Amino acid sequence: MDALGMVEVYSFTTAVCAADIAAKAADVKVIAFDRTRPGSEAVPAPLVMQVKLEGDNASVKASVESASAFAKQEGMYIASHVISRPGDGTEKMAYLLDMNRDKYNKKLPKTFFGNDTPAPNVNFAIGLLEVSGLVASIAGLDAMLKAANVRLIHTEKRLGGRLVTLIIKGNVSAVQAAVDAGVEEASPLGKVHGKAVIANPHGEVMKFFDYNVD
Repeated sequence: MDALGMVEVYSFTTAVCAADIAAKAADVKVIAFDRTRPGSEAVPAPLVMQVKLEGDNASVKASVESASAFAKQEGMYIASHVISRPGDGTEKMAYLLDMNRDKYNKKLPKTFFGNDTPAPNVNFAIGLLEVSGLVASIAGLDAMLKAANVRLIHTEKRLGGRLVTLIIKGNVSAVQAAVDAGVEEASPLGKVHGKAVIANPHGEVMKFFDYNVD
C-alpha cells in the first residue's frame, strides 16, 4: 500500500456520500467502512463512520481533501489523515470492515484485503434515508416504494435498530421523488439524520452493496 487515507464523519449517509466523492476525485480504492459510537449525545448524528482509501500518495491526498470538504460543508466532519507507506499491521487493520450483512448484503466479503475484483460499472442512482427508529424507517420505506419506481437494495441497522439507513436505487428523478416522500413520512416519527441522492454512484462505493438483490 503506497498510501492510506481516512475520513471520519458523522452518519452512515455522510460516509457513503464522502466515499463516492473521494472515488470520483482521483484514482483510489475505497477499501472499508468502519464505525463507532460518538462519545457524546450532543452530535449531529449518533454514529461515527470512517471511510478508508488506498492509492498513490497524491491521489489519496486529493480524494481525502475532496471528501473532507464535503463533510465540512454538511457539518458532519470529524477528522481526516493520510499515512504514506503504512506498515503491514497498519495495512491489515485499515481493511477492517464493519457493515451489516443482512438479506440485502450477503455477497459482501469479510474484507477486501487482497481482493482485486474490479469495481462494477453502474448506470442508476441511489437514494439514502437515515432515521431514528424502526417505526420511522418502515414508514419512510413504505412511502419511498409507493412514491416512485425504486427498489430497496440495502438496509443498515445500528444501535440495535435505533438508527436505520435505507438505500434505494432507480433513475435520478424516481429516486429523488422517493427520498422526498420518505423524509416527509418519517420525520414526524423519528429524527432524520441523513438524506441523499447520488447519481451514477462510483463502483468503488457500489461494491459494498448487493444492488442486484431481488
